[in-house]
Amino acid sequence: MKKKQKFIAPIYGLKESLKGDVKLDDETLIRQVNLLKEEYKFFERQGIRTTCDAVLEVDYQYDDDNPSEPYPGISLNVLNRFDASLLIYGENKGGVGIAGIFPADIKGHGVTLFTAKTHYDEGLDSEIDDDFATYYKKFIKAYSMRPLAFDIYRKSRDRFANNDKTIDCCTSLESIFVPAGERSKKPFILNGMNILGFNKKDVECIDDLIECRNAVIHADLQKQLKLLSGSKYTHRWFEDAFKLVRRVLYKYVEKP
Repeated sequence: MKKKQKFIAPIYGLKESLKGDVKLDDETLIRQVNLLKEEYKFFERQGIRTTCDAVLEVDYQYDDDNPSEPYPGISLNVLNRFDASLLIYGENKGGVGIAGIFPADIKGHGVTLFTAKTHYDEGLDSEIDDDFATYYKKFIKAYSMRPLAFDIYRKSRDRFANNDKTIDCCTSLESIFVPAGERSKKPFILNGMNILGFNKKDVECIDDLIECRNAVIHADLQKQLKLLSGSKYTHRWFEDAFKLVRRVLYKYVEKP
């Protein structure tokens, strides 16, 4: 039997970015935490920090007979997508995301998540307003076409080692640009970047990132030592390369 229920998902990292209520679609709204309903205290009782100043309010329809609903169904169908959209939309260090999902009446059972939780003190450098709502509509379309690309990038933000992030980021790019079953991946990725309008320096950076990925994934220790002992693959270089991957995903949202 079909059931419709309202849920709220506390979001951390949007205190400075959220500019009033933002309606994303008929079922989804971003708003400030409702102090009159004591949502702060409720989140604290769930073990969620009070740095969650915003919530995603979702009117969620699901099959009441399905044992995977509403949890984890709502996470897989709504929250993962929204969480990824924030990470792609603005430059940040993982300090923005969804911390949990609960019934809107704050009386029933919910789930604490803490997605993309690497740096709590870092926020989003882009404002969440009507422009984000316009972007989100485009993001839904891009996500429906290539969900793996965005989900893997989202998960990469929780990684610590650059090697792991490199593998995840290259997998995201493969998910966008490489046809199914194609063994030669690099030419498709680099050509895709050219199509999206990236300059020669950016394309060369991703070329180098793929070379690093290949050395790691194929356990080529000699090649890894040769690459990492040089002057190019510094921590700053990796950070810049991962930011570039975010820019590629953002452009893909604009032109899927």
